[in-house]
Amino acid sequence: MKINTLLPGKSGLEILCDSYLIENLESFEELIEVYNLHKEKNPEMTIILTLDNLGQAEYTSVHSTMSNDLDVIEGHDLSGIDKECFENGEHLGYLSTPSEFFILKENFLNQVKDVDFLTACDKGLTIDEDELAILEEINQSPFNFLDKEIILRIVPVKNAYEGVCGFPNGYFASDLDPFENYALAKHLFEKYGLELFGIGASFLGFIMNRTLDVQEVQELGVDLSNLYDTTPELLVRLLKITQEKGYLFLKYVEYLDH
Repeated sequence: MKINTLLPGKSGLEILCDSYLIENLESFEELIEVYNLHKEKNPEMTIILTLDNLGQAEYTSVHSTMSNDLDVIEGHDLSGIDKECFENGEHLGYLSTPSEFFILKENFLNQVKDVDFLTACDKGLTIDEDELAILEEINQSPFNFLDKEIILRIVPVKNAYEGVCGFPNGYFASDLDPFENYALAKHLFEKYGLELFGIGASFLGFIMNRTLDVQEVQELGVDLSNLYDTTPELLVRLLKITQEKGYLFLKYVEYLDH
């Protein structure tokens, strides 16, 4: 395995956090070890990993940031940000350093106030048998779906679901948008203790921080059936894998394919 530091502002608009590029992984378990190590070293922050299709996920994150005006500087106090953000006394006009992350975060949280789990359910996502088979496969063997390159971000937020601020994703109209992804992640954390740890081009990844009882598993099945407009019975196998493995991968896009 190889881990390299990504220099702030040198890898695209979205690199506003301390970030590391991970390559040559040999297993999903190895990735989780890296995740846990950085989590222990940064107890007051949130660790977010990229998952599937890094190039697409980076592309849609940039466009999602811009289309939702998450990078707009108007109305923010810029007196405390790095001098390199200015040229001839004027702000460069784009976010490029960790000192500006608060702008992204405040813009994001201002827009998510009226978005909740029911809003995400109302987006109209569905899931067919082929997609469910893919979800079961990634939950059983996530390493097969990871990109060969993974970025680890140390996001200066306390709650795991706020990690979406560090990698806003959900750009296409029929997918969950960044605010709906946030609402979904917040709901799963507050109700079931599922912590968001990864965001890809199609998937969100969650880690279970406690064992769910029978009633909670049933309620989770109902919640996911509402999210995907299906029946809880169709999701039994998926939830069984989640209970065995201790993590849950969900799609946030309109349609999955291999």
